[in-house]
Amino acid sequence: MSDEITRLKAMSHPLRLQILVVMDAMGEARTSDLASEIGAAANKVSYHLSILHSGGFINKRVGDDARETWWSVNETRINPPEPDPSERGSEDGRAASLAILEYLRGRVPDVMDEDQNQSVMLAVAYLTPEQRVAVTEDLSALSQRIREMSEENHANGVGDLYALGAQLLPARAEQG
Repeated sequence: MSDEITRLKAMSHPLRLQILVVMDAMGEARTSDLASEIGAAANKVSYHLSILHSGGFINKRVGDDARETWWSVNETRINPPEPDPSERGSEDGRAASLAILEYLRGRVPDVMDEDQNQSVMLAVAYLTPEQRVAVTEDLSALSQRIREMSEENHANGVGDLYALGAQLLPARAEQG
């Protein structure tokens, strides 16, 4: 089974996605901290943490007294390096990305108003290879700026938790 399909299966549960989002915002957290923030039972969170850890999506650190376990997002696993150009158009990779996109679309209501505090942006664009690189660099810079704001807000105990994602994928299999 391809690495992309394995990754998709590990990320296939909504609670695991929520754990990753919250953990990313918190930086490093104990199971009880995550359970409290998410509003789920600690044993349920612990179960999903073990799946995320076995998939390599999170790091585990045992505390000084050996009774506490601290978890953090494995950035290299969540944001893998650019794939080999020969794999860019692979059916498994495209299928996994499309499945994630469909899942996210299902989580967003069809009608949104100002009270829902949500913004959804989806675009299709014709880009040259140079423009794709420029857009990717812009998205990376924006992501870093948002992460810095989040870290400051979290340290100051302000703000609400939001999930944010971006993908730039070839829309057709023959592209690459």
